[in-house]
Amino acid sequence: MDELHQRGQALENLFFKQKDKELLEKMRANLASEEGRNALTSVTGISDAGTLDALTAVGISAESIASVSLIPLVVVAWSDGAIQDNERKAILDAANAAGVTSGSPGYQLLDGWLQEKPADDLLDSWKAYVSALKTTLDETAYGQIKSSILSRAKDVAEAAGGFLGLGNKVSDSEESVIAELESAL
Repeated sequence: MDELHQRGQALENLFFKQKDKELLEKMRANLASEEGRNALTSVTGISDAGTLDALTAVGISAESIASVSLIPLVVVAWSDGAIQDNERKAILDAANAAGVTSGSPGYQLLDGWLQEKPADDLLDSWKAYVSALKTTLDETAYGQIKSSILSRAKDVAEAAGGFLGLGNKVSDSEESVIAELESAL
């Protein structure tokens, strides 16, 4: 009887150990999902839970969307041939808000783009990505991504402030690039 009791206890312990493991894994998944949603909110400005769930369901992470959302800002800043200090600051502020922190690989890539104009095929690659993204997400989720990207691109364009801060805050070349981004989106 003692052996039967011991085996029963071992089986019971195994059962509860398995249940604990499943519960722990579920808790970790929920935490990762919540952290993922919070990171996506930080990057995109989207707070709608359904939209965030749609983004995570198709494998979009804060890191991937952060990189994608910064490319238009860089292209707008370079559109007039040089990046001004205010534009650089606006891009770095947007990167920081997106969780791209100093010293990270994403930041180093961004810093390189701010030092030297990236190749034109970067924008072409971005356009291909957002085209695929458009077919993957529902209309609401995609609309919020589009709005966020265009808003930040316009912020960078306006950061230059026109000639001596007078006149049109957005140059013709910046307007042209923003129109190109909007068309691609």
